[in-house]
Amino acid sequence: PVSGVAMRQRLISAAVLLPIVLAAIILGGWPYAAFISIAFLAAGWEYVQMLRRVQYQIPISMVWLVEALWLADAVWGAGRWAAPGMAGLVLLTAAWSLFRRRQFPQSHAPSACWALALAGGVYLGVGGAYLLRLRALPEGLWWTLTALPVVWLADTGAYVAGRKWGRHKIAPTISPGKSWEGYAGELAGGVLSGALLGALWPWVAGMPLGLDVLRGALLGLLLAALTPFGDFFVSMIKREAGVKDTGSLIPGHGGALDRLDSLLWAGILTWGFAVLFGG
Repeated sequence: PVSGVAMRQRLISAAVLLPIVLAAIILGGWPYAAFISIAFLAAGWEYVQMLRRVQYQIPISMVWLVEALWLADAVWGAGRWAAPGMAGLVLLTAAWSLFRRRQFPQSHAPSACWALALAGGVYLGVGGAYLLRLRALPEGLWWTLTALPVVWLADTGAYVAGRKWGRHKIAPTISPGKSWEGYAGELAGGVLSGALLGALWPWVAGMPLGLDVLRGALLGLLLAALTPFGDFFVSMIKREAGVKDTGSLIPGHGGALDRLDSLLWAGILTWGFAVLFGG
């Protein structure tokens, strides 16, 4: 259960952050790119700090370099930088790991640290890159203003249904608070919020969009069904590291990665949906 103090912190943090997030989305361009980049680089820092608690001395520079490649490719590279850039970074970081092992022969699991640095950088970098690519679509403003609220509202539906009816746990060894009843509430919240936003945004835009009621409902179902995997994945890392939150950047909410875990999946899924079915 969330204490009264924690709930107040959550509400205050949400009241401060929500206008900033909405302003960045609406403005697009460099304000949105800067906001996404800062948020995901902060998440990369938290990822490294968590794994250092279990003796993996991952250099933050490795994670940030890989993240920066994917984010920069989404903004300026148009998909041309990722493959050659990753080829170079694989070689560079492997050579760096060998040098570090030579300098510090007692370092813990250097090959695992190298793999975790690359994996974390790619996971966070790709997730951030597709949030940038989503906003850059011709109707990206409306798709972004659907995807993020759907995730938040579906999560609220899961919380309410789970608190009221939750009895059957989905994966108690990964995230003991998540129940199948909460998941049903998440699906209902996703479909309903997607349909409502799909009806609202063409009216606000004053013209037909590739987004409509049906597509909004289908996108809501897709996001509600699959974005919880992002939450579970980060929960798995937190359990391995023995922490409750990825960080303490956002009072009442935890770290940046705690807030981005589902959005990592939402950007990729919504971009694919919009490209395939957005008309």
